[in-house]
Amino acid sequence: MEAAELGPGLVERLEQLATCPLCGGPFEDPVLLACEHSFCRACLARRWGAPPRPGAPAPPTACPRCGLPCPRRSLRSNVRLAVEVRISRGLREKLAEPGVRAGRRRGGRIPTMGCLDPHGEDMRKTWRRFDVPTPKPSNSEEDLPEDYPVVKNMLHRLTADLTLDPGTAHRRLLVSADRRGVRLAPPGTPAPPDGPARFDQLQAVLGAQGFGAGRHCWEVETAEVEAASCRDPSAEDADGAESRYAVGAAGESVPRKGRVPLCPAEAVWALEGRGGRLWALTAPEPTLLDSAGPAPRRIRVDLDCERGRVAFYDGRSLDLLFAFQAPGPLGQRVFPLLCTCDPRAPLRLVPGEG
Repeated sequence: MEAAELGPGLVERLEQLATCPLCGGPFEDPVLLACEHSFCRACLARRWGAPPRPGAPAPPTACPRCGLPCPRRSLRSNVRLAVEVRISRGLREKLAEPGVRAGRRRGGRIPTMGCLDPHGEDMRKTWRRFDVPTPKPSNSEEDLPEDYPVVKNMLHRLTADLTLDPGTAHRRLLVSADRRGVRLAPPGTPAPPDGPARFDQLQAVLGAQGFGAGRHCWEVETAEVEAASCRDPSAEDADGAESRYAVGAAGESVPRKGRVPLCPAEAVWALEGRGGRLWALTAPEPTLLDSAGPAPRRIRVDLDCERGRVAFYDGRSLDLLFAFQAPGPLGQRVFPLLCTCDPRAPLRLVPGEG
């Protein structure tokens, strides 16, 4: 991995990839269900109970995460995940060695499914309980662990390969030919016909793919430009400050017509770039995010439908920027949301890798 992408949130993100959602610890002998969710073999066995005796009818079994029916015969060993767990464990030890470049950690706790496993021991254990020394800072790029290219592929394994839906784009926005980028349309560009799915005031576009269950990630690249208004053109900022873009997620219930307040109450979870700084679009007032430097050029959105959580990370350092937490599951399909109102402020979905 490039030196610029090494940050204090790296270890935490790797731990999330290698953590069983039932016991909260690193995967042990992981198995893959038909729905593509993985668990420790022993954790799943405790969750489902003992298999039926020969000749007895098999009780229905379902995935503990998404609830989809998954018969026992569909289980298969997740060899790839087992290898990645070993790699991430070794990387954590390397990062803890003296001289390995690291910084101040800002991320939150590792997301788990809490006490789903009533028979497990130490259900809330996490990788932080491992007796590993705190990484020490270093200015030498030669100290980077050699496994970083592998780690980058691991991180992008959960990055969805998404496109934009031109049918939702405001008439002043122009979606690129590959449907990954959006920018303000040049003057004289013919306006597309209106439709029920198209925003008519909010200069926004939704992703073509939505998610109603599971955990999904995507990344958005932004551009460093002068401030420009990105909100409803009929609305004025009370403090006179203008925004240039907003990125995040929106539920399928988000209004498409009229003014759309960007806040969780309207099924919108987003960050706004304004004046070279980032704001979380909370209600009743936006929350200014502390940052020692300029707003990141790449923002990672982490959606967890069951936990009702939409988290934002610096796409390079993987530092946690902000997390919206609903009281329960989001309860609807959620789509990527991109807003921009300045010709110098294009946005682009980063293609998924791995």
